[in-house]
Amino acid sequence: LFTSREMVEMAIQTEQNGYAFYSAAARQAQSPEAAKLLNWLAGQEQEHEAVFRQMLTAADRHLPSEEYSGQYSAFVQALLESRLLPDKETGAQRLATMTTDDELIDFAIGFEKDTILFMHEMHDMAAPSASETLKRLLAEEKTHLARLKTLRHSLQENG
Repeated sequence: LFTSREMVEMAIQTEQNGYAFYSAAARQAQSPEAAKLLNWLAGQEQEHEAVFRQMLTAADRHLPSEEYSGQYSAFVQALLESRLLPDKETGAQRLATMTTDDELIDFAIGFEKDTILFMHEMHDMAAPSASETLKRLLAEEKTHLARLKTLRHSLQENG
């Protein structure tokens, strides 16, 4: 069973992977609008990592209540195995195959969706003391997704 501390550690890794991807994607972006948003998202990943690091120092050995043994572990493991950006190397490999801003933005949208799903599960599993922070971070991730979708729409209209 994943503990709250382990979930926070996984969230830190996700934010680090996101930062690496967004930083490299911003350098690769063709349009100034895409580069600007991707750089902003890289900064957001760093800010979220810092928040998770603060949560880590206070993380306890909180175990969520389950309807059946292993309920959360199996689901979280499936999430981790199927996410678009499991590590920095995978991000770099996938980025190397992307040639357009549309591809960068579509991948980023998928990453944000994966992150929202992971954070939602994290919220359900977390100690009550982390609930408000996780709600705020979830709202920010949803904003990231909305901004990416707006950019994709704008690029498609102008491209």
